[in-house]
Amino acid sequence: MVNIKPIQPSLHVDVLTSDQVAEIRAATLHILETVGVQFPSEQALSIFSDHGAQVDPESQIVRLSPDLVLEAMSHAPRTYTLFGRAEGTDLILDGKSSYFSTDGSGTKTVDLETGALRSSRKDDVAMMAHVSDYLSSISFYWPIVSAQDYGQFAPLHELDASFNNTIKHIQSATIIGKKIARYSLGMAEVIAGGRAEMRARPPLSSLVCTIAPLGQDKEGIEGAMVFAEAGVPVGFMAMPNIGSTSPATTGGALVIGNAEVVSAMVLMQLVAPGAPVFHSLLASVMDPRSGNYIASLSEKYLCNTAAVQLAHDWGVPALAGAFSVDCPDPASWQLGRDSVYTALFTPLTGADMVEGLGLLQAATLLLPEQVIYDDEIYHTHRILTEGIDTSADKLALDVIKTVGPGGHFLGQKHTRRTIRDIWIPELTHPSPMVAPQPSPDIRQRARTKFERILKEHQPDRLAKDIQVELQSIMKAAERQEVSG
Repeated sequence: MVNIKPIQPSLHVDVLTSDQVAEIRAATLHILETVGVQFPSEQALSIFSDHGAQVDPESQIVRLSPDLVLEAMSHAPRTYTLFGRAEGTDLILDGKSSYFSTDGSGTKTVDLETGALRSSRKDDVAMMAHVSDYLSSISFYWPIVSAQDYGQFAPLHELDASFNNTIKHIQSATIIGKKIARYSLGMAEVIAGGRAEMRARPPLSSLVCTIAPLGQDKEGIEGAMVFAEAGVPVGFMAMPNIGSTSPATTGGALVIGNAEVVSAMVLMQLVAPGAPVFHSLLASVMDPRSGNYIASLSEKYLCNTAAVQLAHDWGVPALAGAFSVDCPDPASWQLGRDSVYTALFTPLTGADMVEGLGLLQAATLLLPEQVIYDDEIYHTHRILTEGIDTSADKLALDVIKTVGPGGHFLGQKHTRRTIRDIWIPELTHPSPMVAPQPSPDIRQRARTKFERILKEHQPDRLAKDIQVELQSIMKAAERQEVSG
């Protein structure tokens, strides 16, 4: 059974005025035209040159005129669908709903059985896909950690573990380079039932990170072009660090990140006009006292929220960032403080997608039960953003008249019906015990729920013949690497 409950806010918040959005757009176009972005890819440089961009082959810097940027971006679709592999899993990106995913790609895991800290493995990807398939807070799945037991072929094994354990849409942030992108497309075609079916209903999308300041990754951008040509949605995430890889201001970080993302989206439109793309910008802050990376500060929250407005200004869906805090420990005051802001503000701004559930230590550490904490924060925000229903049934005038002064509403059918709609968080308000006894601490309650999902929920597994085809694609990738 599909269980997806997106956030559909009736409330709305903007952190930028329309004038500020226009100022950032103008500054972005100025940077793209006068400073440019480095594209260390001969293929990309050739495409830009063919379309009239100013290309310096030696520095690999591309400068884009405003006319070229605006013409290219006019072809990018504002609305499209992320497809799952079962009815009820399709996600329409039209700004009416915010769909959340897990975070990725962590490298460390606290082992569920032993409690030992170790490198992440494919089994962890599968386990978290299994639980994500159940949780209604998670609309699509990022392979949450890296399958480090499979080396350079980890992205393919992450897809395999994901497709086998959830029917929800998969979005990968680790498919980098032409070869691995083509093998990934082969796997997506198997899931969809053929090449034409995959183009019509891709069960996979891709995210590629830019390199701040004002740079692109060769393998990342070339793999992205493969996806764009195949009709698979591909997005770009800028991660400016305020004070080191961006100016020490939120405005400067937004301009730097916007220029990086827009330049990549322009390339996709030159490669395949109309290719589905999305915009993502997640800032952080450099600690001026140590140079350390800080993921949980007000400046970051503002940038992540403002970036949603920038994406929509360009007429494309937004992928925002939430959760993924610095905090190293669950069930702590810091976690409660830092998890709230972007997880609430980004859907209020209208983010189409939001990533971030399930990881600690700035998206590097998987503590399995952490996703249960984040799930409860998510649903708290889902209800907050829906606002208050003032329909006739919810105002309940007839019930009030029936009960009258000094009466009680407990015996009313309306109460028995509507009180079931009130969501009660299990971690902070567990069901009362039949016999008086101490309630387990909150971390144990989270772990118990996580383990119960693993035991009782049965994801819709792939058919054996499809599993065999996926295995053969992964083996073919390994053979090609060995043979050179």
